[in-house]
Amino acid sequence: MKRWLAIFLVLSLAAGCSEPETVTGVQLTELTKHWKEPKVAIWYYLGSDSEYHYFQFHDLGVTNNYRVKRNEFSVESSFPLTKERKHWRVMPWGPQALIERKT
Repeated sequence: MKRWLAIFLVLSLAAGCSEPETVTGVQLTELTKHWKEPKVAIWYYLGSDSEYHYFQFHDLGVTNNYRVKRNEFSVESSFPLTKERKHWRVMPWGPQALIERKT
């Protein structure tokens, strides 16, 4: 019984680590205009591989991962995709864009 529980937990965790949603550059731009809570909504650039730029959006306990083809979206000072959060860059989108306009 313990073995089946362990297998179930591993499969459940693996299901939560799904591929990022692939969107177009236009779709990504539109997504950056919507959020629930401006105090917590934030976009990160996670880096790029040879084909895609990767982004993560956090808002009220929800995390969404996106990727967009490099030829559809420009990222200034791109860097290799990394899982190390300390290297991610906060993007000037969503509520962050409003904060930067005020300063």
